[in-house]
Amino acid sequence: MAKRASGGHGRQQAAKRSSTGRSRTKRPVRKRSAGLRSKPAPKRAARRKPATSKSAKKKLAARAAAARGTRKQRVSKPSRLASAAATVRGAVAGAVVTVTKRLPWSSNGQDAITLLENDHRRFEALLGQGDETTERAVKGRTEVLDTLTAELNLHELVEEKILYPALKAHPEARDIVLEGYQEHHIADVLAGELHRLPPGDEQWGAKFKVLKESLEHHIKEEEHEMFLKARGIFSRDELLRLGVEMAEMKKRSRA
Repeated sequence: MAKRASGGHGRQQAAKRSSTGRSRTKRPVRKRSAGLRSKPAPKRAARRKPATSKSAKKKLAARAAAARGTRKQRVSKPSRLASAAATVRGAVAGAVVTVTKRLPWSSNGQDAITLLENDHRRFEALLGQGDETTERAVKGRTEVLDTLTAELNLHELVEEKILYPALKAHPEARDIVLEGYQEHHIADVLAGELHRLPPGDEQWGAKFKVLKESLEHHIKEEEHEMFLKARGIFSRDELLRLGVEMAEMKKRSRA
């Protein structure tokens, strides 16, 4: 009986020492040699901040003013017949303009719609160039994006300061103008994200393609709907006057 008690007492003492960790064997600490030190993580390429030009600031101010005016203004919904009639008149007027341009005695003045369509052709060329680049074309991507952003800011400025306000006053064009403001905003967001993304990043090409598709959709809607309505609403002389205003605004902004 005494031996059993002694054995039990010994086991309890051993368990106690084990629980306190006193009897555990300490593992030797391995020292790192000088040659095995961890290398510092490579620095990421600095992100570019999108350039905030005078055109961009004026455009944002015009957009904010238009948004405030939209909330205050109440305009009745146009009938489908009135909207369709404006589009048909615009298509006829557009055909007349196309024929007139080919006549040797036609004036060299560009109306507002022609001026904006010329901008669209320029954007399509730049978007095609950017879409064809690879991750190695860091300089090429940077130049295309900078040029596209500068010209897009100026284009959006003249539309939002001159054409959009004039068109929005007409019920048959109001909805497409409001969509135009939002599509401009989406293009600005995508362009800003591209400026903050290194051109060699694998996501750059995908994001640029989304910008390209968004702008192509916007161009199609403007030319096939908004611009036709504009030609159906405004006279030839009115569009020429708007074109002069746009050309002057572009000239002042570039100075």
